[in-house]
Amino acid sequence: MAQKKGLIYRLTMGKDNLPDFTPNRLPGSRWAVFKDVFFNRIGAMVKISLLTLLFMLPAIAWLIFMSLVKRADATVVPYSANIGLGYPVVTDAIAMGTYRTFMFNIQTYAVLIPLIMIAGVGFAGAFHTMKLLGWGEGVSVGGTFFTGVKRNWVNFLWIFLFVGVSVFVFMFNISAYGQMTSIHKAWRIIAVSLSCVQLVLMLCMLLYLCTQNVTYKLGFVGLVKNSFLFSIALFPQNIFFLLCSLLPFVLIMLLPMQIAIFFWMIVIFLGPAYVVLIWTVFSQYVFDKYVNDRVKGAVKNRGMYVKNPEDEKAAEIEKIRTRNTAYGSAYVSRRLSSIDDGKSFTPLETNFSRSDLQRLSDEKREMQAEIEKEKEEVTAAIEQEVAAYEEEQNAKKKGKKRKNADEKPAVKPAKPAKKEKKKKFSETDIATMPVSDEEYVDDDKNN
Repeated sequence: MAQKKGLIYRLTMGKDNLPDFTPNRLPGSRWAVFKDVFFNRIGAMVKISLLTLLFMLPAIAWLIFMSLVKRADATVVPYSANIGLGYPVVTDAIAMGTYRTFMFNIQTYAVLIPLIMIAGVGFAGAFHTMKLLGWGEGVSVGGTFFTGVKRNWVNFLWIFLFVGVSVFVFMFNISAYGQMTSIHKAWRIIAVSLSCVQLVLMLCMLLYLCTQNVTYKLGFVGLVKNSFLFSIALFPQNIFFLLCSLLPFVLIMLLPMQIAIFFWMIVIFLGPAYVVLIWTVFSQYVFDKYVNDRVKGAVKNRGMYVKNPEDEKAAEIEKIRTRNTAYGSAYVSRRLSSIDDGKSFTPLETNFSRSDLQRLSDEKREMQAEIEKEKEEVTAAIEQEVAAYEEEQNAKKKGKKRKNADEKPAVKPAKPAKKEKKKKFSETDIATMPVSDEEYVDDDKNN
């Protein structure tokens, strides 16, 4: 009897009955890559989140501190309760309280800019590590994380400087809307609207700024140009995946505090890595579709097993051949008769003669002939199904060609060539990105 493995053995070594690894067991789509990393590399994601939080701690601590300061200021000086009584008399206490809150907000988000830059250094390591996990590479999270920080920290400082300024502009306009009443309301609405647009655009660009920086070797100007083009051209998709990455945090904020505390603990261990994973998987899909075919040396669909049409056809034919079969043999099949049917052997007596042996030999030849005949029938049936499948595929191809031919307009007399109008945006407008040698060629050696 096999000895039962303990919990620690199963957690560290995995299951003993897993099949041998083959390329077709790799994820077949980016969604499959997301599930593979999220469910099978959960320990690595926790480490990435905790390491990233180390760099986010100054920004988080500053926000908590300023929140307490504003609460203490409102408690010590209850502006809303002052109605002009007492000494000294303050007749505009509410306006003064609003002004002090406005100044606290300006101070909070002005100081937050360099703290966001420090957090960005941590995201340099997080995006580098998550990229390798998405590619199916074996990584040591700690070493790979700080390798990513070492390689990319300069560009990430600049990237998150823009993020900090964008957040500051947004919060300034939101806070100033009710404070600067001397400005016409229409201008204040325009300012708030523009600040919202620039923040959303900055988030869309941030998705590509971070992922391109750890994947390709680009100058900072080219990095910004490509990210801007991607954010405009794929705006609906960008918004969808931004919502997917941020929606859990918004939902937790809407929960009662007693319940939300539990979910915030989960966010601490998985939140940053979850956001980085979604952004990485989506951006790699975009790079495979629009960029990698035009980049010399780039590996398309890295970490995935994507079948080409020939492989799909071969797989379908193999599926037909082995349908209703056991152990992959086309002849050990439920298509064949049961062993209880057909010819059978006559048992030999205890004292058998030469004629009994001759009869047994004849029965064996008859049974062999019956088996061979049935094999031929099964093979013919399989070949017939394969032929039907191929005819069906050919008919589909001919139908598509006929449909395309029918949709073509009738030939008209040639007209003088007109200058083609340039579209507002074309996929070819996306700048060609030279491949990064350290990422695509020597990345495993550097790790």
